[in-house]
Amino acid sequence: MPELPEVETMVRGLRPALTGRAVDRIELHDPTMLLGCTAAEFAARGVGVRVAGVGRRGKWVVVELTDDRGMIVIQPRMTGGFWLVEPPRPEHVRLTFRLANPEASVWFCDARRLGRILWFDGPDAAAAAFARAHGPDALAIARDDLAARLKRTRRAVKPTLMDQKVLAGIGNIYADEILFEARLHPLKVAADLTPREVDRLHAAIVPILSKAIAAEGSSFDAGYRTVLGLEGGFLAVNSMYGRAGQPCKGCGAPVEKTKIAGLIGRPTYLCPKCQPLRRPGARPKKG
Repeated sequence: MPELPEVETMVRGLRPALTGRAVDRIELHDPTMLLGCTAAEFAARGVGVRVAGVGRRGKWVVVELTDDRGMIVIQPRMTGGFWLVEPPRPEHVRLTFRLANPEASVWFCDARRLGRILWFDGPDAAAAAFARAHGPDALAIARDDLAARLKRTRRAVKPTLMDQKVLAGIGNIYADEILFEARLHPLKVAADLTPREVDRLHAAIVPILSKAIAAEGSSFDAGYRTVLGLEGGFLAVNSMYGRAGQPCKGCGAPVEKTKIAGLIGRPTYLCPKCQPLRRPGARPKKG
């Protein structure tokens, strides 16, 4: 599932291809993915628009149009992604931007059709929708804001990090990497984190996500590719995800793969030595 680094990679690839470009039309190939207007309204709105910019809100891609024509928000969700080269599976194309001067196409593909496409009249409506669905962006959340949000829940810290209403952008892969970097067990109760633990957690978020963005995200199956059809490179340099049984990069102990309640179908990777689970107030054993 595309997380913040994958969506940021999409946006950085789309930005030079779309910004300032005139769009002849926008072809919607799967109306079931459209929310907020009819397919006919969407087609009519998409004639002769110009792209002012491309941005990201959490895991959403935002295409802003000039002349108060509104903005298109695309949620890739599980298997959605953009292509600047002709997609290998044309049957998975759900939306196509047909560009003018020079002619070109940008494709949005989604194998499982779980993504969503919305057209907002303006930034205020889009901002309101984002506020309903998301907390602060993971790259921008302040330490004290994170601490306050963690304090409100008795859930384990990993599913709390993955809750988009707590902070936006972190999913399964990067939650494991962040928690390892912070030396926190994924089952540690969020509200029980000490100030120092919150410090370590907050300090780990931006470096891990930035490293993943620099690697253009993670491709652990055929579901995610960059806009040029390339695999993301983060899983060649990561510490936890997919490394069960391999030596921990911190201490050499075997990395463990487990499951956490509530994260159905998503494995958790951790180092039991670097990320011990202790009861609040318990002191580490000597020796």
